Amino acid sequence: MITTPDLEAKGYNNYRAHLPKKHNGLRVYKVIVDGGFSCPNRDGSKGFGGCTYCNVDSNTPEISRNSATIQTQLKDGMVRAKNFYKADKYIV
Repeated sequence: MITTPDLEAKGYNNYRAHLPKKHNGLRVYKVIVDGGFSCPNRDGSKGFGGCTYCNVDSNTPEISRNSATIQTQLKDGMVRAKNFYKADKYIV
């Protein structure tokens, strides 16, 4: 089980601490996929310059950018999370 400080210790509700509680102690990891579309805050349709909290280049692994389909990206990402992080469940 993943253990992190509780809400009282950090002063906010930590999502990483919340996931194992929600999923009976199982390790839950994010699988990143590239849908092949841009961000409306980067392409100028809703805003300009991107978001303060987002850096697409650093948040998307190179392997996700090179995969042909979302299904392949999911499969590869789940295998990677299982092998490297001992993940039991996944979120996209």
